[in-house]
Amino acid sequence: MKKPNYGIDAPGLVRFFFAAGIVAGLACIATIFILPGQQFWAYLVDIILGILSAYFIGMGCLMIYWSSVVKIKNRDLVLDQIPWMGDERVLDVGCGRGLMLIGAAQRLTSGHAIGIDIWSAQDQSSNSPEGAIDNARIEGVVEKIEVRTADMRSLPFADHSFDVIVSHWAVHNLAIEVDRHLSISEMVRVLKPSGRLVLCDIENRDAYAKKLKALGLTDCRTVFRPLTDIVLSAVSFGSFRPTTIYARRPT
Repeated sequence: MKKPNYGIDAPGLVRFFFAAGIVAGLACIATIFILPGQQFWAYLVDIILGILSAYFIGMGCLMIYWSSVVKIKNRDLVLDQIPWMGDERVLDVGCGRGLMLIGAAQRLTSGHAIGIDIWSAQDQSSNSPEGAIDNARIEGVVEKIEVRTADMRSLPFADHSFDVIVSHWAVHNLAIEVDRHLSISEMVRVLKPSGRLVLCDIENRDAYAKKLKALGLTDCRTVFRPLTDIVLSAVSFGSFRPTTIYARRPT
């Protein structure tokens, strides 16, 4: 039976980690034969290169594991926090190959889910509308979803169009803070009164929460695992801190 393929996040960075790890490992081996082994600085170079090799390869493995295993398990944990009725109109902002889009569709009866993306293969491997549709077909929800090409900074929907809006690891791809704030403002604009917004990302948690509150959303709740957060933040020098923010638009 064919399984869905939700891609690897930041594939270019994954390739860099493995390439750097291999280069550092080969350099470590080479120094054993090239540098005089009785000198302290030769041992120091070997140790540094060995640590770098282990770090880079370890980070590459971590990113693959997180993309292929952890984020799929976390999908249900995130979406189960929403009190679904089954008739919701859902928007997935930056849907990629459909991880959250399909998860939301699985919770709908008469509702409908729309995913938008600009389909950047730099952000997710083999990112395409066809990939999302194919995964939806495998998961048995293709009739409940549709995908569109659109920029999260200018959503092509009327005000108050959606009951639930989700976004998973997409907003941080906007390098400029003004653009990130604009995308969040757009999500709030198309969210219905009493609608719920779920924003998952790996950076900028405090800025996101502050922006959502400034836009008038209530019941803002930031969820992360403290121990996991400390470890991942340490090994990634603060650039990888998975967080989910739940918020609701007042009636």
